[in-house]
Amino acid sequence: MLTLTQVAPGQEPKPDNGLRSRKKGKTRLAIENAALDLFAEKGYEQTTVDEIAERAEVSKATFFRYFNAKADVIFSTETWHHEVLHRAIVDRPAAEHELVAIHQAVLREWVPLLDSQRVARQGRAAATSPLLRGLSLDLGLRWQSVIAGALAVRRGLEMPDQRCWLIAGMAFAVFSNATKYRLSEGWRDDLATTIDGAFELLFKICSKMPRPRPRLRARAK
Repeated sequence: MLTLTQVAPGQEPKPDNGLRSRKKGKTRLAIENAALDLFAEKGYEQTTVDEIAERAEVSKATFFRYFNAKADVIFSTETWHHEVLHRAIVDRPAAEHELVAIHQAVLREWVPLLDSQRVARQGRAAATSPLLRGLSLDLGLRWQSVIAGALAVRRGLEMPDQRCWLIAGMAFAVFSNATKYRLSEGWRDDLATTIDGAFELLFKICSKMPRPRPRLRARAK
């Protein structure tokens, strides 16, 4: 009888699930790196899937086993990243202001999941193509939806209301501003530091806003 570590004569040992997973991860990363390099060199529209596959040293069929299209190389996201962010916001102390809760959840739970250099390369690639800028906007809307949904849960709402969406939009504006500013400055600071600074700047601006004047009542006719 064969043990778990033995292989029948004439048979090749099958790689374990961990090894297969690592190989798939390396192949996916090789395709992503090849695509991002080519997008930077030639531009998104001018780069073909054949060129990406050749640079990554894989077949075209292999490319499509990992990605449905060129754009997916840049904007494919792990759905569990969104789940982590949603749960992190919901689990923040109930007494925290919504923006503070998002700030802390993003820095503590979401940013550590990101590859800082990949974010930079995504930003540079998106800047070369109107199509990618549109896809980037769609991704941002999904990100805001996750945050708005988490804020609704914190407030006991069935659906996000205008306040939830407004605060989610403000949070996305902070992240977008941080990445754009960082790219313009040569990507010198780490991503967490840049996002943290952008949130602190927002809090500072809000703290100095004058109180709005009361609305004038319509004069009686």
